[in-house]
Amino acid sequence: MINTVGVIGLGTMGAGIVEVFAKAGLSVIAVDGSAELAERGKGFLTKSLGRAVSKGKLSESERDEIVGRVAFGDDLAAMKDADLVIEAVPELLEIKTSIFTTLDDIVRDDCVLATNTSSLSITEIAKSTKEPSRVIGMHFFNPAPVLPLVEVIHSLLTDVKLVEDVRELAVRLGKKPVVVGDRAGFVANALLIAYLARSIRAYETGLASREDLDAAMAAGVGFPMGPLTLCDLIGLDVVHEVCGVLYDATHDPSVASPPLLRQMVAAGYLGRKSGKGFYTYEAAGSGTLVADERTPGESKAHSGRVGLVGEGELVDSLAEEMSSAGLELVRVTTADEASALEGVTFVFAVDGGVEDDGCCGGSCACGDECSCGHVEGDVSEHALQIEEKPLMRAVRDAIGDGGVIATLGEGAASEAATGEPSLDARVVPVVLREKQRAGQVLEIGRSVAIADDAVEAVRSFAAAAGWTPVVGKDRAGLVVDALLYPHLNDAVKMLDSGYASVEDIDTAMKAGCGYPKGPFELLDEAGYDDVSGVLSEMYFEAGETHLVPSPLLTEHLLAERSFRG
Repeated sequence: MINTVGVIGLGTMGAGIVEVFAKAGLSVIAVDGSAELAERGKGFLTKSLGRAVSKGKLSESERDEIVGRVAFGDDLAAMKDADLVIEAVPELLEIKTSIFTTLDDIVRDDCVLATNTSSLSITEIAKSTKEPSRVIGMHFFNPAPVLPLVEVIHSLLTDVKLVEDVRELAVRLGKKPVVVGDRAGFVANALLIAYLARSIRAYETGLASREDLDAAMAAGVGFPMGPLTLCDLIGLDVVHEVCGVLYDATHDPSVASPPLLRQMVAAGYLGRKSGKGFYTYEAAGSGTLVADERTPGESKAHSGRVGLVGEGELVDSLAEEMSSAGLELVRVTTADEASALEGVTFVFAVDGGVEDDGCCGGSCACGDECSCGHVEGDVSEHALQIEEKPLMRAVRDAIGDGGVIATLGEGAASEAATGEPSLDARVVPVVLREKQRAGQVLEIGRSVAIADDAVEAVRSFAAAAGWTPVVGKDRAGLVVDALLYPHLNDAVKMLDSGYASVEDIDTAMKAGCGYPKGPFELLDEAGYDDVSGVLSEMYFEAGETHLVPSPLLTEHLLAERSFRG
């Protein structure tokens, strides 16, 4: 039975682990490299517990009782009475192996040695000890007192019974353990860091601004924060190091540390810890943002009436939403009504505003063998072929050359399927995402053929309607799907490799990364056909092999079977 635990390394993570064990009623021996560092670690603990007291989550007597279970010091010899020792020192193999080698001559023969490594090989660490069978990974997530995930990682050398003992210990701590083998990044970091690396590369190549990339995933998917904000929180040096571990293990170019990330780390821009990363902060260690040279200026406020073109339940719902936001609407459903738009400079067209008036009018009358090439729901129809739609042609004539039309469709960007240039610089393709806890995103496609002021007009309208505007290159997946779908594809590949189950992968990302839904829940929600189709379009555009849909995803798509049963 594990009752006394030693924790080595009392930074933010180590102090958080101390808090977790002490709150669970275990005695804790907390050690760092000097008396000053040990005292700093005690300060982290008391500050965290003090916040809990101020919020009414702990009483003062409970706080004192928790602190009383912890003995702070700077001598590893204190670990002689521990049932389990866990290290939370910097992510460098030589430091960790040196500590474990020293502990060999201090701890009892039955003492468990655990590492909190987020990416290093458990096997390599275990080999440095006299008894590799007692070495195991116990990976907490920051902040340890808050996030429930603990990855329990075993190597081929780990005693089988020890794995179950440590899993049960995690449950005693009130955590959600996921048991996995020794593989680079384990579950959560293998998926998370790959997603972060690709997000950095998307920013580096100009897919979208840093603010729009972050808004896309926070407000568009419901993730706790955007990828660049998360990188700053984790530390850009840590992200860079784990990218290196993943690349060394997989040789997948998509997980290699992006050039921009390498440059920022070399320049000392490490995120919040240094006061500057993808964003600029009030001071080193602060989470308060301050404006910098990349901070966007205030967008011009939307003014004037809005034309709303189309019909059906969706249009009625949007009309109610826009009216509630204070927008003055002019609704049009037929070409004969388009003259009512005279004087309107902004039109929001739902499903291209198409009428059921014959070939290419939205309900093709030519039959299945229609030679016009109309495809129901094809976004290219909405954004690119205004001249073939009588209603939209009438709308265009009514608003004149200075007007802007935002064409709402579903799926990828307007040019993705056809590769054709836009026929009108004043027509902007958009996609309205599902509402999330942080808001609702309107994705706005921009290309060299679309006027900048037309894009800005859509951005201003979206803000006025209460949506979060996200502007990205008019490419397959726009921004949200371009970041999300490869991430989901990675989860399917991990399942296909036999490394982790659907339940473990979903649990890891929800409990360890704060996702509102696991990757397979998101996959079911998005639809396997849409995910596979957009990935294929992205692969056609970029030629990057990680974008090829997983064979297992294709199998489930063809069999019409859910991964979740």
